[in-house]
Amino acid sequence: MSDTSSPVRLFFALWPPEAVREQLARLARKIADHCPGRPVRPENLHLTLAFLGETDRNMIPALRQAGSVIQNVSFDLLLDKLYCWGKGNIIAAGISQNSHELAALAQELRNQLTAAGVRYDMVKFVPHVTLVRNAKCNHISEIIRPVTWTATHWSLVQSRLSQYGSVYQSLADWTLAPPDN
Repeated sequence: MSDTSSPVRLFFALWPPEAVREQLARLARKIADHCPGRPVRPENLHLTLAFLGETDRNMIPALRQAGSVIQNVSFDLLLDKLYCWGKGNIIAAGISQNSHELAALAQELRNQLTAAGVRYDMVKFVPHVTLVRNAKCNHISEIIRPVTWTATHWSLVQSRLSQYGSVYQSLADWTLAPPDN
């Protein structure tokens, strides 16, 4: 039984479709072979829109409401670059060309969170998918074979630690409308 007063670790994210997730998982394993580290499990691959961290679980209804008012359209993402962060111990796939639709979704979400009085990590939004953690790498080629996906939905996600690492559970999901053509 969970304690209803204990905080929960939350974030909002885009989930890649299965074929893209498999492609990213292969890339993560290949990188981990070159730069010893721990590839992110395929089911955990995501692009964070806003990180909330430890949040009072009583805020979940307000977070669901904040997400429900956002009415953005689906869009294509092109991951075509690798980043090394944290002294090289995090390796992530990112974008070299700004996606206006992605930036608009992240900004609208942040606006809704601010209006609802919800605290979130206010660092500059840098779109990326973490591929490898605890990497031992000083240098890695920044160029990768592009990975494209159409973002069609996003979620409010709870992260829980288990003996096998983080386990993510979607608490609310929203669909991005098809673009008007």
